[in-house]
Amino acid sequence: MFNSKVLSLDIGSKNTKIVLGSQSKKNVIIEKAITMPTPAGCYNDGNILDITKFKSEILDVLQKENIKCKNIIITSKSTTVITRDIDIPVAKKEDMDAIIKFQMERYLPIMFDDYIMQYKILEEFEDEGVKQAKITVVVYPKIMAEGYYNLVKELKGNAVALDISSNSINKLFTYDIKVNDENYSLEDTVAVIDLGYDFINVNIISAGNVQFTRIINYGGSHIDIDIAKQLSISEEEAELQKIEGCNLERESSGDMQNSTVNDIVKAQVRNWIQEIERMLNYYKTKEQGNKVDKIYIYGGSSNIKGVETFIKDVLNLPVTKIKSLSNVNCSKIVDKSKADPFKVDSSNVDGELSKYLNAMGAIIRLR
Repeated sequence: MFNSKVLSLDIGSKNTKIVLGSQSKKNVIIEKAITMPTPAGCYNDGNILDITKFKSEILDVLQKENIKCKNIIITSKSTTVITRDIDIPVAKKEDMDAIIKFQMERYLPIMFDDYIMQYKILEEFEDEGVKQAKITVVVYPKIMAEGYYNLVKELKGNAVALDISSNSINKLFTYDIKVNDENYSLEDTVAVIDLGYDFINVNIISAGNVQFTRIINYGGSHIDIDIAKQLSISEEEAELQKIEGCNLERESSGDMQNSTVNDIVKAQVRNWIQEIERMLNYYKTKEQGNKVDKIYIYGGSSNIKGVETFIKDVLNLPVTKIKSLSNVNCSKIVDKSKADPFKVDSSNVDGELSKYLNAMGAIIRLR
């Protein structure tokens, strides 16, 4: 599947991102990047609720864009996907499988027959003369995986892979790269944070691997709801107010409505920061020597004006919104309809890239 074109779908509660691209060695070549609204009532916390309606909406977009690629990758996030790190003795693969299953069954009160379990060895080390492996384990609900598989089949596609967003973003940070034309080194420990609509996904990456990942139940939707209530407007209008009237670097405004919006956004973002800080502190105290050098933010809510500086000032850490990655090549994107708000404007790829990183990273298949 390497070097061949794939269609990568990043399914979210508000929008679904569709990216057509291919992998070329360590790079991703992007040809199209489109956002479509996730149809109401079709999706909730990782589960597809109305496959017929969802399929129909996706097919309409693919037909309109003349996309015929049938190799499909899906990436998503859900609070029901469990990720844990454990240390176990190094053994033969079948023995390690059994040890990991036994360990996870001890810690998690779930019916394991209802879940798919996968793991990745992060590193091997010695402890009192015994060779140990540090492993990250992902436990994924079977019913959710079946929903995605059925969606691919309804789209008459070939299911290439099912990914989770923490792994998708990790693959973009597997090698030394440039982020916004500045060097990122594998020696750095960075928090790569997806500021989404319903959720915030905190991923701590060190030495090319996700060492820690958690989902926080906050996002842009909470801001929209608060603005809508306060100003007695619809959530759609509230979102526009958030985008156009808010600037977190601004102390006050002569416009009463803009000041109200700013205050609401600041209050919510402070909640985000409080939870993010709790996660970072937990990671730092988990193991001696753990640190976080820098924060990268991406996702739809990273477009809130001034959010980088606001987070930086509170956490006292460098914070950068991802605008470009040296291993993502968007030069093939041709946008004939710049008026369409759901397509990447080829002249403003940097401004749009942040929304599509999960879908772009999912295209990478590590050998």
